[in-house]
Amino acid sequence: MKSTTRIIVTSLLLLIAVASPAWAQAKSELTVALSSFSAETLDPALQGHNVKYYLSLMFDYLVGVTPDGQPSQAGGLASKWESSADHRRWTFHLRKGVKFHDGSDMTSEDVKFSLQRAMSKRSTTGYAGPLRTLIADIETPAPDRVVIVLKESTLIIPTYLSRSLSTEGMVLPKKYIEANGDDVFARKPVGTGPYKFVEQVVGSHIKMTAVDNHWRIGVPKYKNVTFKLVPEETTRIALLRRGEADVADVSRERVKELEKEGFPVHMRREEAIIHMWWILGPEGRTPPTRDKRVREALNLAIDRAEIAQSIFGGYAEPAAIPMGLSWAFKEVGFKVTPEMAYPYDVARAKKLLADAGYAGGFTQDVYAFQLPGFAEGKSFAEAVAGYWEKIGVKSKLIPVDYPAFRKQWVDRKAPGAVGYYNIANRDWIGTYALLEKQAYTPSKLNDTVNDPEIDGMIAQVMRQTDREKINALMRNIYTRMRSEHHGVPVVYVHSPYATSKTLGKYNPGAVMYDLFIDELARK
Repeated sequence: MKSTTRIIVTSLLLLIAVASPAWAQAKSELTVALSSFSAETLDPALQGHNVKYYLSLMFDYLVGVTPDGQPSQAGGLASKWESSADHRRWTFHLRKGVKFHDGSDMTSEDVKFSLQRAMSKRSTTGYAGPLRTLIADIETPAPDRVVIVLKESTLIIPTYLSRSLSTEGMVLPKKYIEANGDDVFARKPVGTGPYKFVEQVVGSHIKMTAVDNHWRIGVPKYKNVTFKLVPEETTRIALLRRGEADVADVSRERVKELEKEGFPVHMRREEAIIHMWWILGPEGRTPPTRDKRVREALNLAIDRAEIAQSIFGGYAEPAAIPMGLSWAFKEVGFKVTPEMAYPYDVARAKKLLADAGYAGGFTQDVYAFQLPGFAEGKSFAEAVAGYWEKIGVKSKLIPVDYPAFRKQWVDRKAPGAVGYYNIANRDWIGTYALLEKQAYTPSKLNDTVNDPEIDGMIAQVMRQTDREKINALMRNIYTRMRSEHHGVPVVYVHSPYATSKTLGKYNPGAVMYDLFIDELARK
């Protein structure tokens, strides 16, 4: 009798295990606690890189990437692509059977609509400008085929439309948006990703729930994924300790403490360069930083080695090249020589200011904010302002959230004010895309350099398909950026992400603003 009972009980348990959905076999919720969402928009056309943390789960890109940021035919809606011999026609073959969360089919018309929307005047994404410059037409010869026709030959279109950069490559539902309008879509987005939107509470969280099965990851391991906005680091760490958060960005100074407690910390090496710049006015650069000597003085006034230790807990290295994304250096053959490194030289900085007519210094606004993966943002701004104070430059610190700063920057409403970024490290195409956005005057949107010589070289790279010539142009751009002191490169940071003790094996990848939750959600 006892033996029979055991058999019945065992059989019932097996039946329950088989019948239960995938997420019932383990923890059904995944919670990611971040210090900042940067911007809390759900519409890919209204932001850029910073919203990828959560939007890359709701939307698929035309071109996928590997966790280390290389274009992949396995991870995007285009299962393959090829270009014409002159690199002016790019054909993308779409996966069949992909559906949006409202049940409608994804076709080439949705891709065309999405790209046109990403390039529209309404779009505020980082690469809307370059796409307008490059794309002449978008053809849809079949539901599963899109042809992008370019005005000039280029190699960079797949990267622009991939998950490695911004949001321009995300594919949106044409019929849903046309039927409901942009405002409804911004509140209730619909995509084709492995997770669909459930709820957003601004200033608190974004919640999504899994589809039954998805071509990217199969049956999702977690039924729900929630991104929590938790600006206070002590609170984020407390959530980790209590098991209420599974992934959290943490400051570098807390890494050793968490590791001693047994929490895995994933360190993305040289994930970003911390870079400062001056907002341009409607007519370009404004005094006093219009003077090259002033820009050099502001660079010499900063002790980068001390910042690497005191602000970033030693998990950083001094940087020397404005917008110099180090992952591209080897690819293009650029070598940072010892004389390119900025020494900490207060005396020379003061002399340069005096020579430029600013012996008494000057005042400038410095915006102070946090960014995802950059929990030290405000303390970093305070530290730099302190260094500048020593050479007579008085900085007015303006605490603000990132969306408010970005509007001032894009609208050029605060000429001469200082902003900063943890700019994602990238390969040569990603580096070029950044330079085109931030250093190319014709692009207008986020230009922070205003240098005709650099404009000419960037325009040549866009139209060039010979890699040796591209490499030479990129090296010359870097040399010019450094010699003219176009910005304030401070440090390369190694970015830590702590996880719960029970999360298991996890590779957060190397694509900034994207933690590749796919790797966790894949069963």
